[in-house]
Amino acid sequence: MDPTAPAPEAPSAPPLLPPLFLRPAATLWLWALPALLLLLLNLQAYTLIEGNMDAGQRNHAHLLGLAGVGNLLAAALWFAFTKFRSQRAESGYAGHLLRGISIVGMQAAYLWLATAWIDEVLPRSVTTWIYPEERFLFNQYAFAMLPLFLGILRIACGRPAAHAGKAIALNLVMAISAPVLLFLMSHLFFGFFGWHAREIVLTTSLVVLGVTMFVGFFRATMLLLRRASGWGPTGERIAIILSALVLPICGLLLNRDIPFPVDLQAWEVYALVVANTAILLLASWQHAHRPRLSFLLLCASFPFSLYFFFVFLPYTPLSILAIIVFGAGFLVLAPTFLFLLHLHLLNKARQAIAAAARPARVWIAGVLCALLLPGSFVARGLADRAALHAALDYVYAPVIESRELHYSGTLGNLRRALASHRSYKNGIYYPLLSDFYAWLVFDNLVLPDDKLATLETTFFGAAGSNKSNDPFRHRPDFWGRRSNRDRHRAPRATEMLHAVNVSRLDLQTTPAAGPATTVTLALTLVHNAAANNQPAEYVQALPLPAGVFVNGFRLHINGTPVPGRIVEKKTALWVYNMIRDTERRDPGLLVYTAPGELELRVFPITPGTPVTVEIDFLVPAHLAEHDLGPPSTAPNVVLGTIGERLQPQLARSERGTVVTGLDALHLPAVDREPYIHFIVDRSADNAFTGDLAAAVRTVRKRFPRASHARVTLANFAVADLTTNLTPLDQLPPLGAPDWESEMPAAGGLSLDVALARALRRHREDDLDQKSNTVPLRPLFVILSRTAKARALALSLTEAWSEAGEELELRELGADGTDLVHRENVLDSVPLVRCGDSMRPLVANRAVRFATTAPQQSLEFYDSPSATWLPVVEKITPMAQGKWTEAVSLQLRQQDHARSPGSAADDLQALVAASRASGILIPATSYIVVENSAQWRMLETGEQQKLGQNAALEFVETPAPPALLVALGFGVWVALRRRRRD
Repeated sequence: MDPTAPAPEAPSAPPLLPPLFLRPAATLWLWALPALLLLLLNLQAYTLIEGNMDAGQRNHAHLLGLAGVGNLLAAALWFAFTKFRSQRAESGYAGHLLRGISIVGMQAAYLWLATAWIDEVLPRSVTTWIYPEERFLFNQYAFAMLPLFLGILRIACGRPAAHAGKAIALNLVMAISAPVLLFLMSHLFFGFFGWHAREIVLTTSLVVLGVTMFVGFFRATMLLLRRASGWGPTGERIAIILSALVLPICGLLLNRDIPFPVDLQAWEVYALVVANTAILLLASWQHAHRPRLSFLLLCASFPFSLYFFFVFLPYTPLSILAIIVFGAGFLVLAPTFLFLLHLHLLNKARQAIAAAARPARVWIAGVLCALLLPGSFVARGLADRAALHAALDYVYAPVIESRELHYSGTLGNLRRALASHRSYKNGIYYPLLSDFYAWLVFDNLVLPDDKLATLETTFFGAAGSNKSNDPFRHRPDFWGRRSNRDRHRAPRATEMLHAVNVSRLDLQTTPAAGPATTVTLALTLVHNAAANNQPAEYVQALPLPAGVFVNGFRLHINGTPVPGRIVEKKTALWVYNMIRDTERRDPGLLVYTAPGELELRVFPITPGTPVTVEIDFLVPAHLAEHDLGPPSTAPNVVLGTIGERLQPQLARSERGTVVTGLDALHLPAVDREPYIHFIVDRSADNAFTGDLAAAVRTVRKRFPRASHARVTLANFAVADLTTNLTPLDQLPPLGAPDWESEMPAAGGLSLDVALARALRRHREDDLDQKSNTVPLRPLFVILSRTAKARALALSLTEAWSEAGEELELRELGADGTDLVHRENVLDSVPLVRCGDSMRPLVANRAVRFATTAPQQSLEFYDSPSATWLPVVEKITPMAQGKWTEAVSLQLRQQDHARSPGSAADDLQALVAASRASGILIPATSYIVVENSAQWRMLETGEQQKLGQNAALEFVETPAPPALLVALGFGVWVALRRRRRD
């Protein structure tokens, strides 16, 4: 410090803050607006969890809400009062001091109330995952700290100092003394107080001494900045280097070992600190000669300083504790010092351009410069969203048509978007920015790692790494290192006990409209592990006969049957798992796991407390209890008996004709000649480079009955080399030089799309054409460089499975390797026809014909006579009723599963139709939960899921933003709970 005391400032010297913070409008934007937003957030949270509150918790929530309303009204009244009096920014210090103390006092009182009442407001049943305590506290502190910061600035910077040197020294001493005094009080005096008094003394001391420390630091900082301006450009640049470079770098180095409030160890953060310092120095250097350029440079880098100020602002109350615990904890205030410096430089630049010609243009240019950083971030996010969603639609919601399939997007843009998103997932969590990116690109859902890898493999042949290559990142240690992937990862699944028996199974039959019956299975579940008192989960696969539908589900909770609701499947699974693994209380779930299989889950089953669950099955037959065989406690046996009792039933709709129960007729099987459908692998890493004629010779030796073939080329695109069935000896004689011109090797093999498209062509060209001969059956052969094991995810192919028997899939490598992926164990199956549509009849599978004409009769092929014969039993179409409605809904679901990108019904329409009818379909689930908060989470989650791409998954509840927040608040809350208990 300069040993020569500076001359006292004139009484008319302006305040230390820019006029923007001293005018009445500052009260509106920095107090009233945050108070309003906080009030709305709390109201939203109240509507979410109100159903779980008892009367006392509601009263406390109402009082806290009234406190928020009072805070908002105080801000509005203060704004109106100061606006009415037309106070100027240069008003007396007494006015600034009074306003500052009032604002600080009200915010401190509100935060005290919100923190002290957290147990009295939040039910424990919701804090685990629906509305965590950390989220509540973060909201209160994030929005209340803005007006509190404004109040501290008014107290600290409302007037200049007559003797700057003495004032700087005095304020630094005051700032340093506050944490020292708090430390001494905590060790010397708290032992004389009881717990309740100690709590009051500690909180009061923390508030008073914390405000004292902030006032001292902020006033000393602003006085130093003003005094540095008097030293000329050199003093200003020294202040820039200290505040913009030295303190942030020191803070980042401390953050390497103590990631408070979040882990900021990424090279981009260090680079931006250096770039921001360079811009501030350049602006200072250009201030005298080019004030407009200086102003624009400061505006361009201001979002960086503003961002870190907002990120650290909610945690500034803990800075005094950080100083006590870590010594160097004052570096938590480095973003605040940088923000104050940036404001000081902007105010100085504003004064320099105030007299310039056309200042409005300069201000407009300044706003545009300030939007450069956020604008580029938004533009990148929108570009990522467009490219990623187009790729997701192509892979997970394709259009299965006869035409060639090609990706319509730009691979270069997709490569950049995938790399950008992988960097985002591998990188650190940036508060606000990472959340905004997740909202902008995926609407707060997440693209799981396996699906990201699938996109990369599909379009570019190889998946990226989940490991960050950032040299600044530490390995996980005691404090933990959180990335975006960590925040979105589902909680570790709890190891569940499954020691549950069905002690009783009651049956009830109820006639339904038409020749149909509702069969109700009531299962009584009991815990059977005598030596283990851990709650158990009941998980049971249930075979569902073709033509039978689920139209009801109930779980008995506290002796009362609670009817299940139909909810989108992924939403229900997410909520069920979250309740089971966190709250551990009373969910029940029924979902499809395959076209003919259900899964029932009930939790918890506790010792000595039986649980009853009821399922309603809609059966297309007249049945009574005695028709279902002898009593049994195995639901699988009962459902198998129901399947054996089914007789042929026929339903017609605008989507086709469906026949069930044909297994009961025991129609004769037909041995069909196979044809070969070659799928030529043109992926980047395993493209077939052999000779097609040689492959044909090999296939003829393996399958001597095969005489015809089709050929499809596939990587992420799919195209036909031959569309019609072609004799094997007439296939084009393509060799190694020809494949690249037909389809260049690229990306990965979209096997599911290629197979589904091939089955659609087989159905349309071979099975749905007028013919009296037996159609050939497809046998798929992949031609690749090397035959290798593949992970067969064939959901589209399975949706088209009615076009063939069981899928038969083999692979031949150009190097001579041979592999069987799927083998057809059915040598022959019956063949049935309705009109011009022929279908193979596979056991326990409904048959769907393309025809909708009511006059068409059902026929089967008789091999000995080589003719089509009518089915002897006359099958009358089922009268319109619940069962035909279920069949129609099932066809809509099937069409969506076959070609998600072109189906007439999207997922939202299917869920709505399933809910309206009460019929369970593979896209939905029946679920029962215990309380209204869980039901509300189901509704909210379903709305979010149905509005977005079906390939996206739910974001799990975020963990606390920093370990120190948990230490600061969690320990205090735990002590309060312990004292209360």
